[in-house]
Amino acid sequence: MRIAAIQKTTLLDFPGRVACVVFTQGCRYDCYYCHNRSMVPGTEKEFCIQNLKLVPGTNLFSFLTSRVGLLQGVVVSGGEPTEHEDLPEFVDGIKQLGFQVKLDTNGSSPKMVDELLSHKLVDYVSLDVKAPWNRYREICGGRADSDTVEQTLHLLQRLSIDWEVRTTVCPTLDEYDMRKISHQIGQVPIWRWNSYRIPQLYKESDADRVMATCASVETVRTWANKLQVVHRKIIVA
Repeated sequence: MRIAAIQKTTLLDFPGRVACVVFTQGCRYDCYYCHNRSMVPGTEKEFCIQNLKLVPGTNLFSFLTSRVGLLQGVVVSGGEPTEHEDLPEFVDGIKQLGFQVKLDTNGSSPKMVDELLSHKLVDYVSLDVKAPWNRYREICGGRADSDTVEQTLHLLQRLSIDWEVRTTVCPTLDEYDMRKISHQIGQVPIWRWNSYRIPQLYKESDADRVMATCASVETVRTWANKLQVVHRKIIVA
């Protein structure tokens, strides 16, 4: 596992639990609004993202051991955790310390998600559905494949596990796009709409999209209210 950073405490990222967040390194996606772009490269380098610093994997478990009894859960985020072949062994080590595990994933590796769930290594999954299927590569880069995300979505819908869908309401998504996403995901336990924030790091070629005017929170809440008829629970954060 390549561990990029750790957030020592969070009350927000793992519903109902006091947790920490472990950020893995590397992601095949190239979302123009990515807030963790420093973690995307696959090379071994030191990152400094706000107050988060590179954490060697050997030291991570020392930290987790020191938090037994203080934290209830560990969020494995990224980057994209499911790109790491040794993720099951890594998560198993966390579970053996008694922590519950939440996985944040873009859904690009349904086989890995299936393996984790089959071995009961994950307690909660947050699946990013970033756009209507037909706009995935436009928003997430040329390596993004909406088919794999759809497979992961269907996998979660079949299993008895706590999970949610997340969508960042970025400037290139409008009400019509959110309706299309609503149609493609169907009924989900929670659909979390994350408000757009301008990233600190972005590619120069993406500047126009990054700086484009985004729908106001009030407007986004209006969209959500219209879709509440279809979805039991939409959270605008």
